[in-house]
Amino acid sequence: MIGDKAMQVAIDRYIKLVRPQAQAELTKVIREAMDRGDLRGGTIDTAVQLTCEKIGLNVTLYGKVEL
Repeated sequence: MIGDKAMQVAIDRYIKLVRPQAQAELTKVIREAMDRGDLRGGTIDTAVQLTCEKIGLNVTLYGKVEL
Protein backbone atom coordinates (compact mmCIF):
# COMPACT_ATOMS: atom_id res chain seq x y z
CA MET A 1 0.00 0.00 0.00
CA ILE A 2 1.24 3.47 -0.88
CA GLY A 3 1.81 6.00 1.86
CA ASP A 4 0.20 9.43 2.03
CA LYS A 5 3.45 11.23 1.16
CA ALA A 6 4.09 9.06 -1.92
CA MET A 7 0.48 9.49 -3.04
CA GLN A 8 0.74 13.27 -2.70
CA VAL A 9 3.96 13.31 -4.73
CA ALA A 10 2.30 11.27 -7.49
CA ILE A 11 -0.74 13.59 -7.56
CA ASP A 12 1.50 16.68 -7.59
CA ARG A 13 3.42 15.23 -10.53
CA TYR A 14 0.17 14.76 -12.43
CA ILE A 15 -1.04 18.29 -11.65
CA LYS A 16 2.28 19.71 -12.88
CA LEU A 17 1.66 17.98 -16.24
CA VAL A 18 -1.95 19.13 -16.57
CA ARG A 19 -1.54 22.77 -15.52
CA PRO A 20 0.56 23.99 -18.48
CA GLN A 21 -1.67 22.16 -20.95
CA ALA A 22 -4.80 23.74 -19.50
CA GLN A 23 -3.17 27.16 -19.43
CA ALA A 24 -2.07 26.86 -23.06
CA GLU A 25 -5.56 25.83 -24.22
CA LEU A 26 -7.24 28.69 -22.35
CA THR A 27 -4.73 31.20 -23.69
CA LYS A 28 -5.25 29.97 -27.24
CA VAL A 29 -9.04 30.16 -27.24
CA ILE A 30 -9.16 33.47 -25.37
CA ARG A 31 -6.78 35.05 -27.89
CA GLU A 32 -8.79 33.63 -30.79
CA ALA A 33 -12.04 34.99 -29.31
CA MET A 34 -10.43 38.41 -28.81
CA ASP A 35 -9.08 38.40 -32.38
CA ARG A 36 -12.58 37.62 -33.73
CA GLY A 37 -14.04 40.41 -31.62
CA ASP A 38 -16.17 37.98 -29.59
CA LEU A 39 -14.41 38.92 -26.36
CA ARG A 40 -13.11 42.25 -25.13
CA GLY A 41 -12.39 41.42 -21.52
CA GLY A 42 -14.47 40.86 -18.44
CA THR A 43 -15.14 37.61 -16.65
CA ILE A 44 -15.27 34.20 -18.29
CA ASP A 45 -16.97 31.38 -16.41
CA THR A 46 -15.02 28.14 -16.73
CA ALA A 47 -15.31 24.52 -15.71
CA VAL A 48 -12.91 21.60 -15.68
CA GLN A 49 -14.17 18.04 -15.46
CA LEU A 50 -11.85 15.64 -13.66
CA THR A 51 -12.67 11.99 -14.19
CA CYS A 52 -11.15 8.61 -13.55
CA GLU A 53 -13.39 5.64 -14.19
CA LYS A 54 -11.13 3.21 -12.35
CA ILE A 55 -11.59 4.95 -8.98
CA GLY A 56 -15.05 6.43 -9.55
CA LEU A 57 -13.88 10.05 -9.77
CA ASN A 58 -16.21 12.44 -11.55
CA VAL A 59 -16.06 16.03 -10.35
CA THR A 60 -16.48 19.35 -12.09
CA LEU A 61 -14.41 22.27 -10.83
CA TYR A 62 -15.86 25.71 -11.55
CA GLY A 63 -14.00 28.98 -11.70
CA LYS A 64 -13.65 32.31 -13.42
CA VAL A 65 -11.00 33.93 -15.59
CA GLU A 66 -11.07 37.68 -15.01
CA LEU A 67 -9.48 39.61 -17.86
